[in-house]
Amino acid sequence: MKQNLRYLLLIVASSVIVTSCKKEFAKEGSSAFVKNPLAQSNDNSIQINTFKGPEIQVGEGKVRSFISISHSGVPQEIGFEMTDSVMFGLPATGENSYIIPLHQKAGTVTPFDHMELDWNPQGHPPAGIYTVPHFDFHFYKISLAAQMAIPAEDPTTAKYFNNYPPAGYIPSGYVPGPVGVAQMGLHWLDVTSPEFHGGTFTKTFIYGSYDGAVTFYEPMVTKDFLNSTTSSSANFRQPLYFDPTGTYYPTRYNVYRDQTTGNYYVSLGGFVWR
Repeated sequence: MKQNLRYLLLIVASSVIVTSCKKEFAKEGSSAFVKNPLAQSNDNSIQINTFKGPEIQVGEGKVRSFISISHSGVPQEIGFEMTDSVMFGLPATGENSYIIPLHQKAGTVTPFDHMELDWNPQGHPPAGIYTVPHFDFHFYKISLAAQMAIPAEDPTTAKYFNNYPPAGYIPSGYVPGPVGVAQMGLHWLDVTSPEFHGGTFTKTFIYGSYDGAVTFYEPMVTKDFLNSTTSSSANFRQPLYFDPTGTYYPTRYNVYRDQTTGNYYVSLGGFVWR
């Protein structure tokens, strides 16, 4: 699915050291309100607080996480906020990855631990499907340390990638990608999406797994779609079973832009208790 050549991350004591990579880290940030024209939180009867993570440099702009939670403790939206200048100065080659920390509130009401933004200027396999400039927006359910420990797939590690989640944990219509990816896992592709039936890839939703567990949720969105779309929202298919249970899971993904600030947003919403 993606380039097998990934980056080595070393975590020493309480500091983070990045070597030979483009992953970026920072400390947790503050709270603020984000207005989403598509989110259920725009119901005026629902009062919410929005908590934001730290800003991470991407291109000439900044990216940070946000999560909106109602006063009754129900998450309304979680996602990426990108300033408009992110689209300028992006690397022209390679796979470029940025770790996006979540506010600690996110872990109390969702299964997500942290996020990752990937910029793919030439896209990635399958050829002719996803080989266009696009962003991957990962929402990881596992810890950063566990993510970084995922090896590249080879004859000695293939058993971990081929250990699929039990039946019912991945929705119908998804098939495993051709190869596991270091520091990511195995990508499950929605073969009902238009790009697999003669259409053009603009956005899609992917699940990820490793060693028998679902490890991430991932909207993928082309750069052109981000630049040309004011607002877009779609349901994504749900599995029969969830792990962990006893928390809120999203059912929709949103792509929209603030017409005043120019900021881009890619988020998950429509949360349901599982």
